[in-house]
Amino acid sequence: MDVRKALAAQKVLLDELVKASAVPYIDRLPNELLAEIFLLRDDVDERTSLASVSRRWRAVLISIPHMWSVIDLDADYDCPAKLLGLYLERSCQAPLTIIIGPVISGLDVFLPHANRWHTLRVLGSTRQTLETISHITFPSLQHLSLYGGGLALDGVLTMRSWIPALKHLELDAWEPPLHRPLCEIIPAESLEELSITSGGYDWKFKQDSMHFPLLRRLALNTRDPIPLLEAIVAPKLTSFCFTPGHYIDPISKTFTGTKTKFDNVSHFALFSRHVVNQDTAVLVELLCRIFRGIRHADIDVHYVPTLVTYYGPRPIEYWTCIESLDIQGLALGSSEPFRRLVVWLEKRKRFGQRKLHLKLSCKPVGDELVMLNTSDVIFRALQECCASVVLDGIPLSPQMYLPTSAGSPLSSSPTCSAVNV
Repeated sequence: MDVRKALAAQKVLLDELVKASAVPYIDRLPNELLAEIFLLRDDVDERTSLASVSRRWRAVLISIPHMWSVIDLDADYDCPAKLLGLYLERSCQAPLTIIIGPVISGLDVFLPHANRWHTLRVLGSTRQTLETISHITFPSLQHLSLYGGGLALDGVLTMRSWIPALKHLELDAWEPPLHRPLCEIIPAESLEELSITSGGYDWKFKQDSMHFPLLRRLALNTRDPIPLLEAIVAPKLTSFCFTPGHYIDPISKTFTGTKTKFDNVSHFALFSRHVVNQDTAVLVELLCRIFRGIRHADIDVHYVPTLVTYYGPRPIEYWTCIESLDIQGLALGSSEPFRRLVVWLEKRKRFGQRKLHLKLSCKPVGDELVMLNTSDVIFRALQECCASVVLDGIPLSPQMYLPTSAGSPLSSSPTCSAVNV
């Protein structure tokens, strides 16, 4: 009799285990962890599709205010006001991110909640949008991105009057102001990050005429950045990013500011959208002289021949405090950038200078798969001359081991890309 009871109990236990194993792993997660996974998704358009998976998923999604706080009026330009109101209700009191496109629709639903606006991106209909919102105060708005489409900044109402707490400002395709100082338009006193993409416009101001007491990061995508750098006074600036624009007319070849003006800048990023010509090379050399205190640099591979020349003074040697170098966009199958780096790094080693932390990032080329030969003389020379070598997007041959110095990480992304060295 006891044996039968024990067998019955075991059968019940086995049935429960079978039922439990039939539940998908993701449905065994607690609601809090499931919510964290949902928050990793960047595409707000997925909210509706995720909510239709199951009742539980729908309940969890509705309970996450931040899943509903991004309002894309560009993608949802034909969204009914009632549905936008539902998004607003589900967002509770979470800070709002508003995206506006070429067609303004539904904006009036969110204007009464101006105190909750945290981020605003205007991708089109900029003049009409600014005319609509610039008479309202947005006390919590910290991130603003404005596409000008060739409009002049002269016509923009003084921003500090309606966005007094702005910290991050992006100005894309604006004509620089001709009749008003820039600092009268933008809230220079509160800005921590400023990004300007100007196309073919020249931004010229009086030397040291623009004061940014809190600015920490400056990004310029302009034809000639020198006049802006001469005008800006930013004692807390630590990061400078530059992407050269088109060159038609001559650009600046000298800098009239003081040599110590940007000594606090420790991070330098140099990106490329066009072929690096002679004018660009001259400009890059000038920027290296202006920003002498660089410790960490992100460089597009197209600038390696300019920064690390075989003969004569090398612009990169103005950075006497350099600690790490990230070279991006390596073209697979070319060893030239490696050779130039080895010549320079071996010179640093001979003179007893600090070994650098080097990161090499590759861009994939079709479906080509050629494993990196870690025993190649050039690559081994890079290892010997650097404190660490980190690979991103460069698969190593599985039978080869790449030694690095103690504590130096080596990462290799499993992508279909490689370098013949």
